[in-house]
Amino acid sequence: MFNSPRYREIDVVYAGARTVVYRAVRLRDHQSVMIKVLRDPHPSFSELVQFRNQYVITQHFDSPFVVKPLGLERYGNGY
Repeated sequence: MFNSPRYREIDVVYAGARTVVYRAVRLRDHQSVMIKVLRDPHPSFSELVQFRNQYVITQHFDSPFVVKPLGLERYGNGY
């Protein structure tokens, strides 16, 4: 379960071995968002680097088939 004071979780879209993707609403502006978090509450350095690299790579895609990232935020010990 995703727990943040800035977002309201709607449902789980994907639950993999290392990440979970949630459909949520950003409370400040009621924007629908998808939130991807690392499953491990204490990820390794390499997991954090890989997660951040995925964010950076997706920022450069300009396609209607790729979800455009809005930001990379700290969450617990990860992103």
